[in-house]
Amino acid sequence: MKNFVRGALAALMVGSVGAAAQAADLPSYKAPPPPLPPVFTWTGLYGGVNIGYAFGASSSETGGLSYISAGALGVAPMGSAWTTGQNLQGVVGGAQLGYNYQFNPWLVLGAEADIQAADIGSHGNAAVGLVDAIGPHVQSVNSTKKVDWFGTVRGRIGFTLPSMPNLMVYGTGGFAYGQVVHNAGFADNYTFAGATAFGGGPLGHGYYDNTRVGWAAGGGLEWSPSMFPAWSLKAEYLYVDLGSTNANSVPLNGGVPAILQGALGPTMPQFAATQSSPTRFHTVRAGINWHFDPFAVVAPSSASGALPSVKGPPPAFVDSYQPFQVRLKVGGVIPLNGHGTTFDSGAGYPGLGSIGALSGLTGANGVIAGASTNTSTSIIPMLDAAYYLTKNWAIEAICCVAPAHIQGTGTIASDFARTWVFPPSVMLQYHATNFGKFQPYVGVGVNFTTFWNTRVNNDVWGIPMMPGSTLSGLGIPAVLSTFQYATVAPSWGVVGQAGVDYMFNEHWGVNVDFKYIGMHPMVHSTVVSFVPGAPGLGAIFIPVKVSLPINPIVISAGLTYRFGGSLLSPLF
Repeated sequence: MKNFVRGALAALMVGSVGAAAQAADLPSYKAPPPPLPPVFTWTGLYGGVNIGYAFGASSSETGGLSYISAGALGVAPMGSAWTTGQNLQGVVGGAQLGYNYQFNPWLVLGAEADIQAADIGSHGNAAVGLVDAIGPHVQSVNSTKKVDWFGTVRGRIGFTLPSMPNLMVYGTGGFAYGQVVHNAGFADNYTFAGATAFGGGPLGHGYYDNTRVGWAAGGGLEWSPSMFPAWSLKAEYLYVDLGSTNANSVPLNGGVPAILQGALGPTMPQFAATQSSPTRFHTVRAGINWHFDPFAVVAPSSASGALPSVKGPPPAFVDSYQPFQVRLKVGGVIPLNGHGTTFDSGAGYPGLGSIGALSGLTGANGVIAGASTNTSTSIIPMLDAAYYLTKNWAIEAICCVAPAHIQGTGTIASDFARTWVFPPSVMLQYHATNFGKFQPYVGVGVNFTTFWNTRVNNDVWGIPMMPGSTLSGLGIPAVLSTFQYATVAPSWGVVGQAGVDYMFNEHWGVNVDFKYIGMHPMVHSTVVSFVPGAPGLGAIFIPVKVSLPINPIVISAGLTYRFGGSLLSPLF
């Protein structure tokens, strides 16, 4: 028995020594070092918002007035020239979208486009006193300038330091464009004896309202906090030059055909006046950007932690529930109708009654014959936000701001008015999800449209007299007219929608959308008319209203981003 135990112990010791020797022959294993943190880079898309202040570039306006006919005065008055100051200033704010590419640790090249709402304005006036052959008179100008919005498309060149890769100093420059409104009121105020027969003197109004193009240049700083590398803060200076505008005018109450001279009063002399105004300003603004890459691919890991095989077909599209959605798009607004009916809603001048009635243009129902309007198309940025109740049903809010240009046609053929339109809509949508990445949808909702910053263009046109009408019998072929002001009432309407998302992955996709918006506001305005042969009558004010069916189709396309799947579950 003792011999058996001794043999077993010896065998165990030999086996242990052999196992130890074998283990010693195996290579040692060390855990891999932890991965290095990702290297910061400016490369990628970004978008954000900004706010700032604009101030003028110490510019001056110049203008002048000269007579082209003497009228009943017999001798043409003297003209004059003047210079007025300009103090452009106001708040600006908007959004930007751009792309950066970092070539090396110190050089970043990129491009950026931005659009800014603006409340930039200035006001200036001048007066010149004269004494000449007709006696004393004072010529004056009252000039206002506004920039309603502007945008730029610029290149950027940035510089960073390897020791501070998240701080960039950059310069920028490129193309600029914006809406410029320039009004200039001209007057020659007669103070000599007998001036009351001329209604105090001739009056004129010059107007410019259009999109100007120019250039912009500047620079700034952009910094991305190390704790939030997807975000950056920036401070930027930009100089914008949109060129110069000219507001030209002849008197609204001047001149008359020779056959009418003396029939209704003395003929008012006619002048030609102009005001030239530069549009140049500095901006200082601060902003925040979000940096993203919608096409980035995140490699999935297997259950064992091993890297997936690079062989075989790509992984199938996963359409997980993501309750929140944001779309950034560009849309075209196309009015289906826009031809308004114009009503004469006032009695006009007490001594003459309504110009429309006395001209024979206004019917018994108050409609001015041959008078209509057109509404312009526009291209606008759009923002949609949605919440998915389930993977199929969603509630969406649609937000955009659009400029609208209303033009008179027929018997009120004129550049009528411009306004800004804010038409938010709320939609109930059904999304089909059984087509994989291709996800069509339909929706129905309600729209409430408001209008602001409505302004008339002060274009001058002649209201013709119908044969046999009261004014036609007095030998007046037409009266000169212009719109004094305009307001647009809010409008309710239904919205229909159809569109499709094509999803690259569960978060990012592209969108195409079609909408019909019921929009039928009422425009209220006042027409100011002058009878050239009777300047002593002064201005004749005629209230009018326009029933304006716009009813636009909106066609849009852009990016879709869905998120929040880890936060909420479908409601049902």
